[in-house]
Amino acid sequence: MSAPIQHQKKLGFELPAEIRNQIMEYVFADFDDERRLNRYNSRCIDENHSASRSLQPLLVCKQMYHDGRLLAFNRSTFLVSNLFFHVPDRLSILCEKQTQAIGSIAFLADARHFRKLVRWGAHPFGLSPLNLTTLTIILHRSSFWHYLFDYTSDLVKLLRNLTSVKRLVFIRNGARVKGSFKTWYNRLVGLLLKVDHYERYERAIPNLETTWWAWSYDEAGESFCLEARPSKPLVSEEEYLTGILPLMEELRVSIESEEWNPDPRARNGA
Repeated sequence: MSAPIQHQKKLGFELPAEIRNQIMEYVFADFDDERRLNRYNSRCIDENHSASRSLQPLLVCKQMYHDGRLLAFNRSTFLVSNLFFHVPDRLSILCEKQTQAIGSIAFLADARHFRKLVRWGAHPFGLSPLNLTTLTIILHRSSFWHYLFDYTSDLVKLLRNLTSVKRLVFIRNGARVKGSFKTWYNRLVGLLLKVDHYERYERAIPNLETTWWAWSYDEAGESFCLEARPSKPLVSEEEYLTGILPLMEELRVSIESEEWNPDPRARNGA
């Protein structure tokens, strides 16, 4: 009588690392946290959004956690819905590789957050390990007004030197904005262009931006996106003005489409 054949099941975790990594790509490919974040409706975010759902596969076993944690961190959007949550403190409990792997952070913001973010320096939250694909700033929705014009000048200074963020998104989220949200967007873009021209051609020594931003406004979602671009080279003033002429025309059209606001501060930028 022949000896019984020993059937051995080859576990997925015994596959080569390259194949396991490809499997992980498929495991986390279907998570679209940014879409879920905005599922409440087109103008208000879902404040109950949690990244835990997209991280659940990591709980299968230690090997799954070891193989997939960095990819999961990169594919998930971490929403900070608590206004008193201090992001740098929470990130400090992660190892440096985990912090570097984070791809998207979104947080609710009020006046205190805007006062802090203009002091970030060159890195989001002042943390050099962060290298974000998307950083989303969501206005806190309440009965109080947001006075965003108070931070326009400081925000322009931040944007000229901010690195490690590919996309910066601002969402109105149904919040009350003094002077209107789109008007603030137009003033921010206008000041970016004005300051850039001044720093290039009216200083004794040109001071070029570290990051140039391309901008777009979403009327339906009441949000706007700034996408990081390399710094523009120093050219003659005439060539520079010719190059930004389409941007100025786009801004003019956007300003003309602003809703009328009887508050004079909305028109003079106060």
